[in-house]
Amino acid sequence: MSQVPTRQGTILIPSYSKHHLHFVCSDPEFYPNKGKECVLLVNISSIKPDTPYDNTCVLEMNDHPFIVKPSFVYYKMAELYSVAGIQQQVLEGNYSVKEDCNDLVFNRILNGFTVSEDVKRKVLKFYQKHCQK
Repeated sequence: MSQVPTRQGTILIPSYSKHHLHFVCSDPEFYPNKGKECVLLVNISSIKPDTPYDNTCVLEMNDHPFIVKPSFVYYKMAELYSVAGIQQQVLEGNYSVKEDCNDLVFNRILNGFTVSEDVKRKVLKFYQKHCQK
């Protein structure tokens, strides 16, 4: 992924006490509610024993080089991020760009937006308008 976050890119973003891999689900699009160019990101979290999780899209070790244990796509945490904000965080070293996602895994992740019951309404609307190709 270049400095501009683009569809199928991945970014490591700090979240609480850990860093979580986020998949970029759209190319930059102007989002009127924020008045700026945004991308849709969804994060990946590790599956923990005895902890409920959204099983809409489970990822395994071979699905992306950064994933080292069974993980799930955390659709409830999907959010629209400012492109300029991401670029600034990457330049400051707070976010790390990782390997792009392959087509097969990326399509599985995208398909989950219409299956998971945890997707926020605004995220689903953005997804339907800008991510379905």
